Amino acid sequence: MKQLVMTSLLAVASTPALAHPGEHDHLTGLESAGEHLLGSPFHQLMFVAAIGGLVLIFSLVRQARKAKKQQAADRAS
Repeated sequence: MKQLVMTSLLAVASTPALAHPGEHDHLTGLESAGEHLLGSPFHQLMFVAAIGGLVLIFSLVRQARKAKKQQAADRAS
């Protein structure tokens, strides 16, 4: 499972930047950056995809741990 998580992280880190067209000179502070991120459909999609990926990884890790505990309990009995 650790290998799956590490491979996923390396695969995401090695992808090219998916920048959308447009200038970002108007981003002078945290408030304007927040408005930009929440107001852009591109950023909203990336945010939802990132949250979905985290939920998927969390559930896979949890499922693997549960299966490992079940196998250990089966061997003990």
